[in-house]
This record gives sequence, structure tokens and C-alpha cells, in this order.
Amino acid sequence: MNKPEELWSIAVNEGLNNYDRNGQPEIQTLFLVGASKSGKTTLIHAFLDKDDEPKVSLPVEYTYIRRTNKYMVKDICYIWEVDTANISFINLLTKSEGLESISVLFVIDLVHVHDLWNACERIEELKKNLEAKPKTIITFGILGMKYDLFEVLEIYSNFFTFKPILNPSGVIMKKNLSTEKKLILCRIAKHYATIVDGHLVFCTRKDRTTMKVAKDLFSHLAFKTKFSHPLRFDLSSPVIIPKGGENKSDINYLHNTFEIQFAHLPVTSKMDDDDPAKDASYANEAIDKERKKYLEKIEKAP
Repeated sequence: MNKPEELWSIAVNEGLNNYDRNGQPEIQTLFLVGASKSGKTTLIHAFLDKDDEPKVSLPVEYTYIRRTNKYMVKDICYIWEVDTANISFINLLTKSEGLESISVLFVIDLVHVHDLWNACERIEELKKNLEAKPKTIITFGILGMKYDLFEVLEIYSNFFTFKPILNPSGVIMKKNLSTEKKLILCRIAKHYATIVDGHLVFCTRKDRTTMKVAKDLFSHLAFKTKFSHPLRFDLSSPVIIPKGGENKSDINYLHNTFEIQFAHLPVTSKMDDDDPAKDASYANEAIDKERKKYLEKIEKAP
């Protein structure tokens, strides 16, 4: 055995000897919560350094990733991509599997903000429900994607259909987002990040610097690595607010201002307890067929 191989062997053995978990991997579950096309899959691909073009996700999708820690053991993170409408799935899985440690990253689409308030209230309600399970350790984060498009918003025809207005050429009409409106959206995101006691980061996949911060946040939630970026609340650049970096804002003021400035979906803080598998809008022939077989198998079991 030559010298480099000897040094490597010594380093590995020393690491395993000092490993207080006897070489067992750390296992974490991370839920990426957000609307369709908000950037959940884009973030996973960025973390894995994959150039694949992200596809539209199903209401609930699963994958897992591994990372070698300093003890030469591969830690594991199970990742669930969850549509905001199916957020009750997190409660169901946490309870049924008895998960002891989970992370939740709320992914905001900074272009389509009409459902922002409703989604934030769902996250707050989720936190309350999860905290009712004292054996589960929860870590939160909020990530605003598509910051490069934050300057413009689609113009919607009315408060009910949310269909974008098209110009004579069939192109969606957009308007510049005023500094005042940008400030309101940033304050809302900051307020809820403070409520869930998590980090807040805005980024864009077109900028490596902001994506590096987003990837660091992802790593922190998936593998408990350090997140050590300084606070930045400057509208001329993407926001970074570390956990505990700001105080709560006046919620009534934010709510009223948001209603005045933006067309938005009806606000509700009630969790949807209905089974998402029965929602016709999420029908999937292959999955529904397998699910039906599984349920029939359970019913026939003694």
C-alpha cells in the first residue's frame, strides 16, 4: 500500500471511530411545498447540478438524495414535492410514518402572487398542526423563485377568473411592478418567515450567486449543514433574511394593503382535510389504477 492510500485509510477509520452514530447515516425528510411551476423541481436539479429541463410535477412527487458527510457516511434525505393544495399530505405522512425530524421549504413563485396570502396562511396552519406532535422536530424555510421576473406581473382580466389579458398578437400583457408593491410582497414573505422561524431567500436560476444561496438553504434543510449568509433587505437585489433576523410586521396592515394592491384568490386559513386523491382535477389514470388495486387489497386483508 502506498503512502496516499495509507493516509486515506487512516482518515476513513479515524472518522468512523469518532462517529457517535456508529457509522449509521443521518436520515431527514424534506417537503418542498409550492404551486405548480413555482420552481420546486428546478431547485432540486440545481442542487444536483443537473441541466435537465424541469417538467410539470404531479400534485405529490418523491425522490431521494444522498450526501457523504465528514465521517465518510452517506446521509440520506427523502424529498417530497407537494402542491400547496395538497399540503395536508405532510401531516398525514408525518403521523403515519412517525417522522421524528422533517424540514419544510415553501417555494414562492414571485411572478404569480395572486395566491400568496392564502398559501402563507396554509403554511402557518401547517406549522401549528405539526407543533401539536411534540416528538417531531420541524425546520422551515421560504424561498422566492424567479426574482429576475419580479419586475413585471401578468395583467389579469378580473379578480375571479385570473385569465391573463392578451394583446392583439396573442402575447400576455404585463406591467412593471412598482417599488411599493415589491416592498409589500417582501414584507409579507418576511412576516411569515418570522412566524415559522425560518430563513427567507429570493433567487433566480439565471444568477449563480443567488442560486448558490438557495442551494445552501436547500442543503441546510436537507442535511443540516450551516446557513451563514448575512441579512440583506434591499429591493435592488434578492432578499436574504436569516432565521431570527427580523421582527414580525403588522399583519392587519399587510393584509389590507395586499388586498388593495393585488388581485388575489379568496383568503382562507382552513386546512383542506379532503383526500386529494379524490380530486378530479388531479386525476392520473396510471396512479389511480394502482391506488385502486392497493385499496382493494387492503379491504380484502384479514
